[in-house]
Amino acid sequence: MELKNHFETSGQWLFRWRSYLPAVLLLPLIFAASNFERPWGRHDVQEFWELFCIAVTLLGLTVRVLVAGFVPGGTSGRNTKKQVADSLNTTGIYSVCRHPLYLGNFLVALGWAMFYHDGWLIAVFCMAFWLYYERIMMTEEAFLREKFGDEFRTWAAQTPAFIPQLRKWKKPELRFSVRTMIRREYLTFVGAMLVFVTLELLEHWHVEGQVALESFWPWLLALTGMTFLAVRLLHKCTRCLAEEGR
Repeated sequence: MELKNHFETSGQWLFRWRSYLPAVLLLPLIFAASNFERPWGRHDVQEFWELFCIAVTLLGLTVRVLVAGFVPGGTSGRNTKKQVADSLNTTGIYSVCRHPLYLGNFLVALGWAMFYHDGWLIAVFCMAFWLYYERIMMTEEAFLREKFGDEFRTWAAQTPAFIPQLRKWKKPELRFSVRTMIRREYLTFVGAMLVFVTLELLEHWHVEGQVALESFWPWLLALTGMTFLAVRLLHKCTRCLAEEGR
């Protein structure tokens, strides 16, 4: 089998399980926690670093929000069994980057990987992320090339795959949908914040031998819990987050 075909075949399998397999990348964080030391032994310095890590993750969530809020239904979904695309997204954030959801995922997880300021862990994460998602991106692009032909080729020739070029921004064709954004991304936000809370608990357990949350962490946990409950109830018990065509 040609190497290109091999990448696309393995990418199809990785695509199917892409919602679950990346969780394996979190396992090294548990080992990193066992060797963790606060910078200069100062808790306040570590807390500033943690806020920076959360900011990186929030940047990734912002990228995902820009995808979810502008794209039409039938595209950029969480389908796992097969590739689905009713139309080719080429405006908005898709005008500056061909794979913005994976860029968002990278930034979300990079915030976690940076938490214990372990250079080796960050380097291994970046390499593993690229090896994993490169195959998925190749598979997706093979599908889009076959379905949309010259339209895809023209867009791909003008738009970088992963690193955005903001000067290429084109106004989205649809208005931003807050309801669709909340419906599609609230679980991502909740999951991202719960990972940070877990990392904070591991830090205290290793350094102090106790399970503790202090400073802004109880507030973050409360906000995360309330967000989950509120949106879950709205999503399951009402139609207020539904929007036709999205």
